[in-house]
Amino acid sequence: MSDLHDSPRAAFDDDRLLDYALGIEDDPELAAALSRSARLRERLADLKADLAAIETELRHAIPAPDDSYADPSAARWPRLARAFGLSGSATAGRRPLRRRRLAVALLAAALALALLIGVLSVLPRGGSSSSSSGSSKSADALQAPLAGAAAAPASQSAGAHAPAATAAGTAGATGSPATVTALHAADFRDVAVVRAGTLIGADQSFSAVRTLKGRPPASFSLTLLSADSAPAAGSLAIAYLRPLATPSSSASANPLNYSFNGQLALLAALPAGVPASAVRLP
Repeated sequence: MSDLHDSPRAAFDDDRLLDYALGIEDDPELAAALSRSARLRERLADLKADLAAIETELRHAIPAPDDSYADPSAARWPRLARAFGLSGSATAGRRPLRRRRLAVALLAAALALALLIGVLSVLPRGGSSSSSSGSSKSADALQAPLAGAAAAPASQSAGAHAPAATAAGTAGATGSPATVTALHAADFRDVAVVRAGTLIGADQSFSAVRTLKGRPPASFSLTLLSADSAPAAGSLAIAYLRPLATPSSSASANPLNYSFNGQLALLAALPAGVPASAVRLP
């Protein structure tokens, strides 16, 4: 951004204004232009206001240093003192000016650090729930190990559950439930364990209980495409939404075909007694 109020030669960019506002450099040409240009004075005032706001935030976040912190001749800065040519009382006459310059340099460094911390604080962290099983934030959603068993067809009579998933192995000695594998997860963007709602006509509502992959909606409605019976209200099922590829027909699952936002969606009911936490990705 440049100020072209008077002529192209009177252009001053933000870096030059920043040096002037911080007192890093004397700039007679800029000072003269400020006396003539109201627009340039307005830009400088806005820049100073931004610097003041940043300084206020820094003062709240960083403890104030003692008086010796900005003194190059202090015992903590032996190398810096040599670089500035300071040695004892012989440089006492030059110390105030150098101290001010060092203070400005330290302030500029602190501002840069604060801006970097601000940028890092807003960057996204971690991956999606499908690829970050080791992340602590997604551990709850993916706490079940990614292995298990397939689904098998169940009763097709009216009011019966949709084809259920087949358990891999049997329950352990402690009575823990068998696990179930979401076989078609690789073919869909979003996969979740859902609880079935009321069926009205061909449309049935569902609510997500546990996310297995992607970002499925918290609640949604599916339209039943086949003549098979829909899962009973309140039962659990695996929902596959937004297809990435044609689902494999070689899998032993026999899910119901639904439509979701004009695209194919699959639904495989869980066997009775199998909790949402027992469902695993392949």
